[in-house]
Amino acid sequence: MLLNTWDFVAKLLPIWHFLKKYDGNTAICDLVAGFTVALTLIPQVIAYASLAGLEPQYGLYSALCGGIVYAIFGTIPELNIAPTALLSLLTFQYTNNVSFGNVRAAIMLTFFAGILELLCGILHLGFLVDFVSTPVVSAFTSAGAITIACSQIKNLFGLKYNAESFIAVWKQFFWHIEEVRLWDTLLGFCCIVVLLSMRKLKDYGEPPMSNEKSSSMCKKAVWFVSVGRNAMVVISCAVVAFIFKQHDYKPFSLTAQVPSGFPNFSIPIKPIEASNNTEGIEISQMMAELGYGIVVIPFIAILANVGIAKAFARGKVLDASQEMIAVGLCNIAGSFFGSYPVNASFSRAAVSSASGVRTPLSGIYTGLMVIMAFTFLTPYFPYIPKATLAAVIICAVIFMVEVSITKTIWKINKLDMVPFVVTLISCLFVGIEIGILIGILMEVCKLLYFASRPKIIIKKVEDKKPYLSITLSTSVFFSSAEYVREKVFQYSLDSGQNIQMVLIDCSRMLNIDFTAEKCFESLVNDLEKSGKSVAFLASGGRVAKSLESCSGNKIQIFKSEEEFELSWQGKNDAQLGNGEIEAVTTQL
Repeated sequence: MLLNTWDFVAKLLPIWHFLKKYDGNTAICDLVAGFTVALTLIPQVIAYASLAGLEPQYGLYSALCGGIVYAIFGTIPELNIAPTALLSLLTFQYTNNVSFGNVRAAIMLTFFAGILELLCGILHLGFLVDFVSTPVVSAFTSAGAITIACSQIKNLFGLKYNAESFIAVWKQFFWHIEEVRLWDTLLGFCCIVVLLSMRKLKDYGEPPMSNEKSSSMCKKAVWFVSVGRNAMVVISCAVVAFIFKQHDYKPFSLTAQVPSGFPNFSIPIKPIEASNNTEGIEISQMMAELGYGIVVIPFIAILANVGIAKAFARGKVLDASQEMIAVGLCNIAGSFFGSYPVNASFSRAAVSSASGVRTPLSGIYTGLMVIMAFTFLTPYFPYIPKATLAAVIICAVIFMVEVSITKTIWKINKLDMVPFVVTLISCLFVGIEIGILIGILMEVCKLLYFASRPKIIIKKVEDKKPYLSITLSTSVFFSSAEYVREKVFQYSLDSGQNIQMVLIDCSRMLNIDFTAEKCFESLVNDLEKSGKSVAFLASGGRVAKSLESCSGNKIQIFKSEEEFELSWQGKNDAQLGNGEIEAVTTQL
């Protein structure tokens, strides 16, 4: 009993498995990886906070608990839980117009998202993610990346307007195009060029923990420069803006003043009490204003997190439920420290992997770097140009647009292009959450269609006593029963008067329901009226019993085709003819 309890605790806290083998060498690898990821993460989350409609410090607050909590409950060393571009965009869409403040709404949304993710993990509901196909996920991710990049156009050109959707952004942009600020535009595009160029440097460098013998300090330095490009660009632009400000010149649109220091601990869900000038707001009213965001955001977070975790599982069996529990606890813990919804990022995971990470404990070192950032760096945030943050976001998301996958989809199955294109267009022109819902519904409809149109194989055996063999490739249920009955009856009539026996092969069927039983009974009656005998091939089990119960003594049931041959052709003349084989499939 004690052993079982200890195994349960060890399963709930995967950190135990890593601590048992933790040594100095592993700690150094995790320290290097944690520091390297922090170079990428800190400038990113500052930029993502503005994408979520929040002040920069909330990006750092959101990155605080993710790495630390995931180090305890997570299973994949490469993952780091912090703000991402897609969740930042969704957070903005669901919290921008609430009556009780977008900061309070974002924090509350984080708490409820965490609760839902935790429940999904506890109840092992990870299989729900399997109903979202790769084309739908790719289209949704691409549309989100395009929407995010477009939303930063206003900061890139120094414009001021409010717009959320893809269409509204471009309408407002062309409406305010005469207000473009030259210096913001030049700075933004220069930052994009520098960031993309420095990103390319990574191909000429080597990770710090590389085993390559030819790896030199110079190559490692080049790799660090490439990975830390966001931090270097943000710091450089902030220094330039600071110098200009010292000379009373402000050519750039700058970030607003933010408070410094550790985030305050606060309860994420509490009603707003009524005062003299305002009415109180109950928690239920706040939840109603957040709307579908309480469900959409955790669903997207689970979808992304499990997908990234699978990519870095390195052939091991992924415990998806534990991953959902870990992400849920990250969000719940973060909501007490001013966090908005967080999940894993593929780009950060790739950096962590290349840095030689060994265990999830690297997230603790990243968390310590984040603490240092909002303790010492927040006084300098007001010097960061908005155009620079826009460039960081755009360079981070443009590679999320999966253009190359369309060629693969077209080559493998052209039908999958339909949900891909529909989801992409819907997400762009209708909305992210509605677009992915449309994509999922299309895939479910496609799944139901194929389930109701199973493959039927016809084999006409020409012998002394010819017969028609009809093989059902899968189980028959109410959705496909009538279709199977009609097709089998039609094929039997088309076979000609010389075919007096129809053998229906049910050996591939594992189950059958009441509707299918009745359809088979009706089929037997119809064929007998047409002057044809019917036999079934079923190896036993539930299917054979169901056929016996629905047909009584009207038909014969055989366990194998050889047994049927002996009965139909006669013991001395039994032989299996090659026959003419006609395969009929209704799949698109």
